[in-house]
Amino acid sequence: MFAQKAGYFKAEVEYIIVNGLINQAISTNVGSWGDVMELNRQSGIPYYIQLKEQIRNRIAQDIWRAGAKLPTERELAAELAVSRNTVSQAYRELEREGVLESAQGKGTFVADTSFLIQREGRKEKVLRIIDMAMEEAVGLGFSIDDFISFVYVRGMEKKELLGRLKVAFIECNPEQLGDARWNLGRGVTLLPLPLAELREGSRVRERLAAMDMIVTGSGHLAEVKSLLGGSSVPLLGVSLRPRMETVVRVARLPSGMKVALITESGVFAGKVKDSLSEAGLHPELVVLTRPAKDEMERTLRECGAAIVAPGWRGGVEQVLPANMELIEYRFEPDEGSLNLLRGALLELKLKQPEAARGAGP
Repeated sequence: MFAQKAGYFKAEVEYIIVNGLINQAISTNVGSWGDVMELNRQSGIPYYIQLKEQIRNRIAQDIWRAGAKLPTERELAAELAVSRNTVSQAYRELEREGVLESAQGKGTFVADTSFLIQREGRKEKVLRIIDMAMEEAVGLGFSIDDFISFVYVRGMEKKELLGRLKVAFIECNPEQLGDARWNLGRGVTLLPLPLAELREGSRVRERLAAMDMIVTGSGHLAEVKSLLGGSSVPLLGVSLRPRMETVVRVARLPSGMKVALITESGVFAGKVKDSLSEAGLHPELVVLTRPAKDEMERTLRECGAAIVAPGWRGGVEQVLPANMELIEYRFEPDEGSLNLLRGALLELKLKQPEAARGAGP
C-alpha cells in the first residue's frame, strides 16, 4: 500500500537553472508587485528571454506566489516599453513549461506547482517523497529494512520497464533527425524516421506499430495523425526550439554583419530563419544548402560569422577563416515537452503489465 501511495506522486519534475550568461545580462528589481522590471537594452539578448527569466526569478524568490495573477500583456508591455508580442511570447513559453497557467477571460496566473518546484531542489523533492513513503510504511508495521528492500525491488522493476522503451521520432528534415539525442532516461531508444517515408507507404506504418510511442514536432502533428490512420500507438507532439545559448550567441553578433547559414536542407534553413524571427532577430543571412567546398570557402570570406546545421561543423571548420565565430544551430524539445514525454512513457509502461494480467485466463 505504501508503495502504491508513493506512486501517486509524479515521477520527475525538472527545473532548469537560469543560464549564467543570461543572468549577467538581466537587471532584476526585487520588491513589491508594483516594482518596474528592467530590461538590459544593450545586451543583445531578446527581450522576451530576459522577461521570462525575470518572471522565473520573482516566482523563485517568493515575490509572486502560486495563484498570483500577473499583469495583462498590454499592461506589462506598456510598463516595459516593449511590444505586446514580446510579452505574449514570454507568457506562452512559460505556460508550455508549466510555470504559468491562463484562464479564458480571467488572466494569467502563477501555476499551482511552480512555487514548490522552484523552491525545492530536485534532490530535496525526492527525499521528501521518500520520507512520506517511509513514514507510511512504518505506520503499516513494516521495518526500515523492509522499506529499503521494497524500494530496491520496485526501482529495479521500473528500470527494467524503461529499458525496453522504443520511441519513433518523425521529422521533415535530416538535420533534426540526426541530432535527436534527447535525455529520455536510461535505456530508452529513440528511432528517427523521415516524414517523407511515412508519406510514401504502408511499410513504415508496420514498423511504427512496434513502437511504444511516436513523437513529432507540433507543426507536423495533424499530418502525422492523419497518415497513421487508426494506429493504436500513442502519438505526442513536442515543441522544438533552438537552444538558449545558440539564440544568445546570434543576438550578440554585430548589427548588419553578413552571416553564412550552411545547412543540409532548405527546410532546416527555413526553420532557423523562423526561429530567429520569433526571437526578434533578423541577421543578414547568406544561405548555402549542401555547398561545395570552394563555394563555402568563397562565401565565408565575405561573411563575419557562420551558422551551421548539425553535421556540418567539421566540414566548415576546415575552411573557416581565422577567428571567425562558428555557431552550431541545434533544436531540442522545450522542458515542458520533455517532462510530458517522460511522464507519458512511464505511465504507458506501468499500465502494460496490468493489461497483460487482465487478458489472462
